[in-house]
Amino acid sequence: MWTSIRRYHFFYRRKGFYPFLRKVTLHFALIMAPILAALALFENFTPGFEYYFGQLSLVIRQEWMFSVFFLSETLLGLIPPDLFIIWAKQFTSPYAVVALLAGLSYGGGLLAYFLGVKLLKINRLSHVVNVKFARQFTMLRSWGGLIIVVAALLPLPYSTMCLGAGMMKYSFKSLMLLGVFRIVRFFIYALVLFQVV
Repeated sequence: MWTSIRRYHFFYRRKGFYPFLRKVTLHFALIMAPILAALALFENFTPGFEYYFGQLSLVIRQEWMFSVFFLSETLLGLIPPDLFIIWAKQFTSPYAVVALLAGLSYGGGLLAYFLGVKLLKINRLSHVVNVKFARQFTMLRSWGGLIIVVAALLPLPYSTMCLGAGMMKYSFKSLMLLGVFRIVRFFIYALVLFQVV
């Protein structure tokens, strides 16, 4: 077991994964600090998220919110999931809603995988996607499952990684297992964001 760990450690060090992870983590911290400060200021100097999301709920049905979230989590993560986590706080059982959001995000990633498998068969679209997301797919080829874990936990395009995994015929069973980190992410972020808003 230790031999395998050392082998992987050497491989990832040689492939430049650790400097990349440090860079992403630092970038994440530098982004999150001002965002959390802005959220706290917004809560203190405006009626607050609960009020605005309450008003939004009068206009848009909850089912539509969940549908939009699922589409976003399937199609390249167009809307930051953190907004939906903040939205979940207004409910009587916010962590149950977070669990539902986490499940939808997990399912969206799996659906993105199958979209990638189908996309692989359409040469023109496959080429366009490979060019547009060349950097992410290069990381996926270099670091495999580890980059999926990082994308699941940190603000990297998780659905894009899942799409790329499908296009590269990455093991679906491995993706299902590693995708569980996406669910963990939602609860960690909820614990932090619920303290701020």
